[in-house]
Amino acid sequence: MTQKRRQWPEWVMQDDPKERDAVESAPTMGPTNDADRKDEAMDVTVALLVTLEAKPGKEEDVARFLEGGRSLVQAEPDTVSWYAFRQGQTTFGIFDTFPDDDGRQKHLSGEVAKALGEITEELLAAPPDIRPVDLVATMLPR
Repeated sequence: MTQKRRQWPEWVMQDDPKERDAVESAPTMGPTNDADRKDEAMDVTVALLVTLEAKPGKEEDVARFLEGGRSLVQAEPDTVSWYAFRQGQTTFGIFDTFPDDDGRQKHLSGEVAKALGEITEELLAAPPDIRPVDLVATMLPR
């Protein structure tokens, strides 16, 4: 029996993480502009979807932390694309893609993960919600 897929998950406009739990995977993100990638047409099969909830009054500090994370990720050859985003006043996120699980695991033990661990107590209301994602479809630059 084939299950019909919705075009856009209902949780897109929801702020409640429990609403998002029902979704099996995240929508794919756009291309990266990083000219240093080994192969622009590199296949990506897995990703991470990370949600961060800032403490009251620490929202701009979290935004600055994420802006600074870009330079750390550029040194990771297995991170194909990396996006930091804001979903509202206090909710932030990271979405990054990898060619395989080995690349994802290297990223999870890399510099961004270490830095995230260092700021969690000071800037975040709760530990980061880190979810591994298996990608169904992608579009990367040619």
